[in-house]
Amino acid sequence: MKTSPAVGVVLLWFCVPAFGQVEIRIPQQRYKQYDRIEVVLTNRGTEDVSFCVEYGQRSFLDADHVEATPTPVYVKRNTKRGWDTLLNGPDVGSMRHSVTLGPGESQHCPFRLSDTCSMRAMVDYWMGESDRTCESPKERKIVKSRVFLIE
Repeated sequence: MKTSPAVGVVLLWFCVPAFGQVEIRIPQQRYKQYDRIEVVLTNRGTEDVSFCVEYGQRSFLDADHVEATPTPVYVKRNTKRGWDTLLNGPDVGSMRHSVTLGPGESQHCPFRLSDTCSMRAMVDYWMGESDRTCESPKERKIVKSRVFLIE
């Protein structure tokens, strides 16, 4: 069966959005409360990207103990009203610094969650090297993970 060139172009066009500048990977589909979630951010492009890391972020090891988990990741949970942002990530706390990833570089961003439901990890990033990402400059881009479950 032969395919016309137009079909190939259409198929390529639909595939392009899946390959963004930054990729966010979560290794598992399901986690238990307080499990360590090891998010990996990878710069898949040919330019530097920058994002804001919240160094004051903490995650609960259990209901009574916390650990430091610096991260640029914020998390949304799926509720009856839609996707709500959890109180973690670059807009909480006071120790924030810009980090730059070069082309092909990756960064691991571990954290834990105590809530139970469907979640999605997200990161805001900017093209190029910048020390102003924590000031939320214009031209922000957002990368979202696939949905995962906390049981």
